[in-house]
Amino acid sequence: MNQYNLTKGKQQKQFHLILTPLKLEHSFRNKNHYLENSSYYQHTSPRTILPQFTPQKKKAQISFQESMNSPQSSLVTSFKIRPRNTHQEKVQLQSNLVKIQSRLIPDENFIFKVKYAARSRKGVQLGNASKVNQDAYICCAKIENNECIHLFAICDGHGEHGHQVSGFIKNQLPQLVQKNKMILERNSSQGLMIIIQGLSDMLQQSLIDISYSGSTLVIVYVKNNKLYCANLGDSRAVLLNRDERWRMKPLSRDHKPSCKDEADRILANGGRIDPMMNGLGLFVGPLRVWTKQNVPGLAMTRSLGDEIAHSVGVSDKPEIMQFDLERSDKVIILGSDGLFEFLSDEQIINCISPYYDTSNIEGACNQLMLTACNSWMQKCNNLIDDITFIVLFLTY
Repeated sequence: MNQYNLTKGKQQKQFHLILTPLKLEHSFRNKNHYLENSSYYQHTSPRTILPQFTPQKKKAQISFQESMNSPQSSLVTSFKIRPRNTHQEKVQLQSNLVKIQSRLIPDENFIFKVKYAARSRKGVQLGNASKVNQDAYICCAKIENNECIHLFAICDGHGEHGHQVSGFIKNQLPQLVQKNKMILERNSSQGLMIIIQGLSDMLQQSLIDISYSGSTLVIVYVKNNKLYCANLGDSRAVLLNRDERWRMKPLSRDHKPSCKDEADRILANGGRIDPMMNGLGLFVGPLRVWTKQNVPGLAMTRSLGDEIAHSVGVSDKPEIMQFDLERSDKVIILGSDGLFEFLSDEQIINCISPYYDTSNIEGACNQLMLTACNSWMQKCNNLIDDITFIVLFLTY
């Protein structure tokens, strides 16, 4: 769903701000800190016209061909990677890595197999017949023909050119994975950091106008029985575990202005955090990030692209979590916020669990998509966000 409140105005000078990432908060287990933010998710609400401030880029626009599954791209982009301060890069890598071991003593005596399927559905907006699907998914299974090494990703574009940003990521991410496969295997967290930084750099050098457009990105990288999740924004990854009963646990957290550590970074960089104001002067909807010029109204605190929002502390540095898989871990789901917006943990489990024992992953995906769409129809009066997800069945 479009995360911005866009306005058109005169051309103004574009500016950049190089941000120093702050130390991430390590309190992953405190569910109240980030799991109960559902009240801040974006809903349909009245919008107000804000002061005009729209820096424009003199760039040719790239159009991506839309398909039923996800934005597709035949883009071949030429770009130059800007020089970097090697010492500063090492500091950034270290300060942004968050490693959380789910078990102190991992079980190294088993090998798992992965079966996966994906779905992507364009949303519905009344009065917007030309709407395109701004979501995309990436599946890099059996890297180097190794049945135990896989990478999967979901990106959810927002803004006028959000579909171009997600399409660009879909096109470039597999190439960066192939280029950095050795470091991914040796030091997976650092490899993911390098890949995502490369995506950010390439996006800035592309022909896409990212002043008010960007994308979330959530990546799950599985190597043997180790799982690494890198996340920017509010797309999400979860794990379904079955011992005596099915349970769901998060593999990522949503990066929202309602998170204290995220809000502190925005405020320290001169940004403002408030909901949108309607025509009556009342705040409505979720918390958003604003500059002093009252733009752009981004409902997340980390993303790729979004140059204006990045000038006040919105970050392109991922939060990376590390886990050890066990035999009781059965299903991994990656999805855009369109999937999780109105579905409870119990509803998701009920969609997936009946199909796991029969290994009917296609049936599980069909049921999950149907349930998500019905939830949107019931809650939002025929408004449906783009819905994209990947389901992985794990067997040992």
